[in-house]
Amino acid sequence: MLRFISDSESTRNVTSRLLVTSVITSLLLFGAVSPSFATVNFSATLPLAGNPINPTYDFEKSFYIDYPAGSKLQSILQGKNATVVFTDNATSDPALKTFMQQINTDIVSNEHSTAVLTNLVVDYQLAINGYSDHASFDYKIVLTPTVTGYVLNTASGDIPETFDASWMAFNASAPVSINTNQYGPIEINYPIDAIKSQMPDLYNALKGTDAYSVFQNPNLLDATGLFSQQPVDKWDSLFDPAYTLTETAGYGYQGQKIAVTTFSSGLSNAFSGTLHVNNIDEDFTGSDGLKYHISTKEQANAGTINIEGHANPNKVQGGWTFTTTAQASNTTSTVTAGGTSTMMVYGMAGFAGVIAVGIFWWSNKKMKEVVREVDTGPVHYEERHHWADKFDGTPGSAASTSSPSNPDDKPKRSAI
Repeated sequence: MLRFISDSESTRNVTSRLLVTSVITSLLLFGAVSPSFATVNFSATLPLAGNPINPTYDFEKSFYIDYPAGSKLQSILQGKNATVVFTDNATSDPALKTFMQQINTDIVSNEHSTAVLTNLVVDYQLAINGYSDHASFDYKIVLTPTVTGYVLNTASGDIPETFDASWMAFNASAPVSINTNQYGPIEINYPIDAIKSQMPDLYNALKGTDAYSVFQNPNLLDATGLFSQQPVDKWDSLFDPAYTLTETAGYGYQGQKIAVTTFSSGLSNAFSGTLHVNNIDEDFTGSDGLKYHISTKEQANAGTINIEGHANPNKVQGGWTFTTTAQASNTTSTVTAGGTSTMMVYGMAGFAGVIAVGIFWWSNKKMKEVVREVDTGPVHYEERHHWADKFDGTPGSAASTSSPSNPDDKPKRSAI
């Protein structure tokens, strides 16, 4: 008995399996997304010990100018490849120290926070690339401050520890000029000023146009959208009550058992709502009278805050705080920071596993149903003759096997 599988049926089953696999993968990876670049991408870790921390603010914004052939801006920008890259520290640069003090003033007066920046490191990068029909201007500024005084009260008995979070959303609206050895004075907060110092011919060509206003108006070092665009109580949160001993050195815990609550933002969903970005996309007239186009590209503000313990966000007098306990209490040990029962989460994961097993079993059963058994009937054989027999008149010669006289006496295929 020979077994055959229908091509169409097998193809459909392979396709079904691929679809089932995709669905299951989507279920298992629901909510897992790659991170994206943003106007400000914030990251911080808050330990219960209240040690000085070094959060990072990654500010990014891109500008694009499209120009026609033979235009003034094309002659300036085509083939242009320039970068401005430097690192500075408030401990060695008085100008940057003054900027740090301006941030501290904003934190106290506008954010009503007790946190203090004691040091500040700036990593600045501007990349200008000109092509035949357009040019791009990519700004990236990373601020790494040293922050103290963010603990409002320490844990005592049933009283949780409280972290101040208002300082995270500061706005540095003043110009920030830094004296660099490579490029001279560089103003890092307003995009147009870096063009003015590094490409004065381009600056003069843009001055007086609508494009000049696009470069001039926004200050890059504005983190207020971190909370205003998506309130902390709308951030995604995850708390794992199972303690871990791995990678504690990076958090400064020296091997203690820790649990961490993670809050993250920057994604549109049904719970947090849609995040809107005000990108610019408009035409303008250059100083040479020709039509140009300018656009900007940025994404939603994003943040990741890791807090030691079982943490929850709270809004106090218009500012955000986090309360946290070293470990979940008896009344809260089965509840995540987002309010979802951990038993429910584990149950949903187990249920998804059962569904996956059931789908694979069903798929395999359907696969077997399309396997068919085909009866080919008896296999006929005939005696094999030597090729020379047809010349000597022996049975099997040309005379005796030239053509069958009976239609049923058709030659049979040799078994060998």
